[in-house]
Amino acid sequence: MKLPSLSQSADTLVKEYGLYHHTRLCADATLRDMAARWEMQQSRLQGRILDFEKTRGETMTTMAARDGVARLLAEAVRGFYGALVAKTNNNRRSPLFKTYFPEGLNAMLHAPLQAETQRIGVLVNKLAQETDPDLAAHYGSLNKVLSSFAEAVSIYNTAADAERQAFGRIEQEKFAWFDLYKLDHRTLAQAFYKDPKKADSYFKPTRKPRTAQPGPVTTAAAPPVAHVTLTKEATA
Repeated sequence: MKLPSLSQSADTLVKEYGLYHHTRLCADATLRDMAARWEMQQSRLQGRILDFEKTRGETMTTMAARDGVARLLAEAVRGFYGALVAKTNNNRRSPLFKTYFPEGLNAMLHAPLQAETQRIGVLVNKLAQETDPDLAAHYGSLNKVLSSFAEAVSIYNTAADAERQAFGRIEQEKFAWFDLYKLDHRTLAQAFYKDPKKADSYFKPTRKPRTAQPGPVTTAAAPPVAHVTLTKEATA
């Protein structure tokens, strides 16, 4: 018997190969114990899949929340930038302008997430000491949305970490699934030693890997870690 590939998604293993094997075992009254044992293994892997799908949904929800706050933060930074341009008569070489945007607006909003957050944090800290009332008026809103963004990033990172851990548990359970799948075949091959092909009939024949087609995300690959920057595209 040729085993299905370990690269197959857990969902495919359960819903195709596992279901086929269980149905064939249940049809044979002499194999009820084996069928019950296999059903338990199927349930364990299916449970891991459901756990992963739940964490994946939480990751997507927290990602959307994070990106929404990212847009608000970019808008707040741009609002202050506009006020500073007006205050300096668009003199971007003036000491006041260089205090807040030494490398310009794009360098602040297009940086990687950690650097971006740090640069905006430095801006807000400087703004806390600002004596000009027109500029100082932006401190409250900028500080508030920056704090909200840091919290949203932390919540997202926690959710993404839980998703990665849930995926790892799927991979571990897949090995247990395969071990029992192979054990069942060996047991059946011994029972039907006079007719080896009969043992194979309890298992769904494998198929050649197909060219990847667009479709639902499976658990065949580890979930990517998403990042965000306050780019024009992200805040459009």
